[in-house]
Amino acid sequence: MSNKGEAAALHAAAPGTTKSRSVDDYYNIAYEEGTNRWQFWLIFLSLGIANSGDATEISCMNYILSHPLFKEEILQKGTLEEDYGGRGAAIASSIFAGMLIGGIVTGAYGDRLGRRPTLLAGLFLNATSGIAASMAQTAVIMCGCRFFAGLGIGAVLSSLITLASELSPSKHRGWYITIVGGFWTLGSVFIALLAFILFGRNNYSWRIFVLIAASPTLLGGILVYSFVPESPRYLALHGRYQDAVNVANHVAESMGYSGEKLTISEIRDHYGHLTEEKNYLIQKNDNAMKKIRDLYGKNLLLHTTLPLQIVWFAMSFGSGLCTWITKLFEEIGLSDIYLQSLYFALANIPGNAMATFLVDRIGRKVLLFGSMTSAALCLGLAAHGASDAEARQLQVILSSCAFHSFLVTGWCALSVMTSELFPTSIRGTGMGVCSGVGRIAGILVQYVNGAFIDQPLVLLLAAATCMMTGAFAPIVCRMQDMTDKHLFEIPSMAMGVVEGDGQAVHKIV
Repeated sequence: MSNKGEAAALHAAAPGTTKSRSVDDYYNIAYEEGTNRWQFWLIFLSLGIANSGDATEISCMNYILSHPLFKEEILQKGTLEEDYGGRGAAIASSIFAGMLIGGIVTGAYGDRLGRRPTLLAGLFLNATSGIAASMAQTAVIMCGCRFFAGLGIGAVLSSLITLASELSPSKHRGWYITIVGGFWTLGSVFIALLAFILFGRNNYSWRIFVLIAASPTLLGGILVYSFVPESPRYLALHGRYQDAVNVANHVAESMGYSGEKLTISEIRDHYGHLTEEKNYLIQKNDNAMKKIRDLYGKNLLLHTTLPLQIVWFAMSFGSGLCTWITKLFEEIGLSDIYLQSLYFALANIPGNAMATFLVDRIGRKVLLFGSMTSAALCLGLAAHGASDAEARQLQVILSSCAFHSFLVTGWCALSVMTSELFPTSIRGTGMGVCSGVGRIAGILVQYVNGAFIDQPLVLLLAAATCMMTGAFAPIVCRMQDMTDKHLFEIPSMAMGVVEGDGQAVHKIV
């Protein structure tokens, strides 16, 4: 049956018939029948720019670690040598420490307080911390600013992708989440181009660079406040049926839909037994620690939580190389390191395009495995080139860029999988805890990189080994692929999936 035909069939099953429409059904109908979607795209544009702000804030450290004034004012202040193993590693890892705490805490409380307020708070904290970092006078103050920026980024990451998944139609969810994730690429390219202009072709202060890096986050906060609504799923699970209907209908109208609107009775049909009969959120799951414990219950542990956390750790460990990329290129002996870093950042673009094209076609699981193994092999090639960099500079550059491209593809697939596999009631918690595990890897790898920065071969092979190992976790643990399936609402639904016409049948067990 065609998409239009499916939409018509679901549309016929409106209130008063045997089947009422779920939020996913309604969004699919609205998307297929909508005539003008520019307001809907504006929602995801706002989320995307917010995501690009996180990229610029995290990535700005990639370029200032090798800046002469930063070395003198921060890394070398009061000492005779540049302290990469101590001060450098501490500054680089402090943002990941903040992201660890911010992701776990705001993920759990975001499921209680709402996705939108959590996102806005994170964007505000990230922006103000970034501005403060541009005025830091010591390594300790710089670490503090980066830590609080990490708290904000942790809040953004746990809520942003969650909102994107819950506001998009199930048939196109992978595409929209990947588009939002793709703005990370734009942020990375923007900050690399800025570094190339300010540092590579001019001699501006690193403080100006850090100040400009905070601007996308400020813009993202303004746009999210203006255009992004709260998740109707979240509202419905908390018994706010009228608010949920209003938001769902607003989102449908933003798609250009003018057909029959969703009603409170339809929301009650799908959420009433969760919020009223079972009092699921009110009595059991409003406690943040209970939400975390649900992640490790029998319904989710072996086939969802554990493999996702392994993959998050492996991907974050491999991504740790990006923070030190200019210094790594410098140690390998490449010329014009800011230009090479710009090429490295531009490699995001084909990676994101590949993810956008393939994520709904071949599925998330296949895409994740292929991208992680390919990234690991590219690191092996880069290590081979680094062993004789003077003769193999082109090999190092091309394999590094290919690694970054596959890495971005992997992150897009992983973000989609993580947001889909956890139920609505603990989706923010799941995103936060998984990203928290990734931040542990991010902290660890900064000290590994700082200690072995003068041995590039060791760093490249360690990252390749970790990513290759992590790629097999979803296969070994038999993780589900939620391509073109409805989202789960509560943990017990994850054990009641029946494969039929490509949809997930929500059976409470």
